[in-house]
Amino acid sequence: MKKRRHRADGERMNKPLDVEVHALQIAVEVAAAWRTRIAPRGPAIPLGVVATIAAGGLLVDRPDHLAKVMMSASPGDFVGIARGVWGEVFARRPDLAQWAYLLLDWLYGETDERLRRRIKRTAEAALRAGQLELTTGRRRFTCDLLGPVLAALRSRPGLKVDTRMYAPSPTAWKLTAVSLRDLEPGRLFRDDAVGTGGLFRATAEVVRCQGLDPADMRWFGADSDELAVAATAINALIWELGPEVFFYAGDVRAFPHWPDEAERQRAWFLEQVGSVNEAMALLDYLKEF
Repeated sequence: MKKRRHRADGERMNKPLDVEVHALQIAVEVAAAWRTRIAPRGPAIPLGVVATIAAGGLLVDRPDHLAKVMMSASPGDFVGIARGVWGEVFARRPDLAQWAYLLLDWLYGETDERLRRRIKRTAEAALRAGQLELTTGRRRFTCDLLGPVLAALRSRPGLKVDTRMYAPSPTAWKLTAVSLRDLEPGRLFRDDAVGTGGLFRATAEVVRCQGLDPADMRWFGADSDELAVAATAINALIWELGPEVFFYAGDVRAFPHWPDEAERQRAWFLEQVGSVNEAMALLDYLKEF
């Protein structure tokens, strides 16, 4: 008789087999933990909390250990951990700060104890739902978590989460696989309605299936939804799309040459932060950006 394997503390007994189902479960738990009648806020902060956990998981060899550290931290200490995570990320990829800062004002702005507790409660919900199982390892290449989270946070309580704006991964993959042939490094991919990057993720999967590296490609994404663009920037990190990622928030119909503007904005931003020597000073700089 096989011995029953004892599960580590906090490990869920019933893990969703489908990554899309798992992502939706996490999204619903995050939205439920964040909501309060006393002090309603928009989706930027909780989306930033989920992004922080994802980014932290990419920096460590033991995501399970990170989960325990975050779960046991006080609300104030969790914010400190988050600052350390993004300090390390921006030290490696300062270009991502151009968009990530939209989700991170709770790191460089004033937060009271009530808000810190709310942030920590949201992080605990994501961790208990198994976020690090989905945003680390190979599974992170197979789905978009931030899209469902953003949709859940924008949905009215008690109503079904509407994720129709995000292309279902199997459908996106099939459409992309049919359209892509004879790929070479340096290929440019452009999405005028990028959302949270669903088609980018599907494209990257096709690129990998052809034996190439998505980090060797160039990615241009635009959307009128600024928070969705910020989420795509974080997803670019999760999906390892590489350094050649350019984003634009605005009406692409009124500005069809937006890729040129996206490159210009990115170059200007990197020039502005080029003199920042310490990674955490970048967050202070973002107060004025």
